[in-house]
Amino acid sequence: MITIRSVFVLLDLDSRDSIINTINSMCINYKDLQWIYKNHQDSLLYIEFNEKKSFLNEIEDTDENAFLLERIKSDVVLQIDISGRHPGDKEVLQIVKELLSKFNGYAMDDYSDHLWTLEEIQNGTKYRELKFFDYIGWYERNHNK
Repeated sequence: MITIRSVFVLLDLDSRDSIINTINSMCINYKDLQWIYKNHQDSLLYIEFNEKKSFLNEIEDTDENAFLLERIKSDVVLQIDISGRHPGDKEVLQIVKELLSKFNGYAMDDYSDHLWTLEEIQNGTKYRELKFFDYIGWYERNHNK
């Protein structure tokens, strides 16, 4: 069974109202600024604004991560949690690509400290041997030693 995984989308603060409209067009708004993406009546993705940005605590404050930390602090952050009942690859990519094609920003996943651009995601670019949202590659690298 797959555990819940998360993707973060960092977008320009000035775009918040447009971001809400875009998510409303793709998902069901089930609670004040919280959305569900369903597939055949089953919830696959849970989306909300991450106002507290608590995941900042998990990122090392190094020179290499300075840009990453600054972007997270200054941008609107959407958190997309992917149900452990489904792979969710196709759906996550669809939502992230749609958001990054409409708004300036980056995406981040649970598997790297890299800020992914739309172009990198579309091209399948690898960072430290992993593509965006490459939970299978991450698992294999960390558990098949």
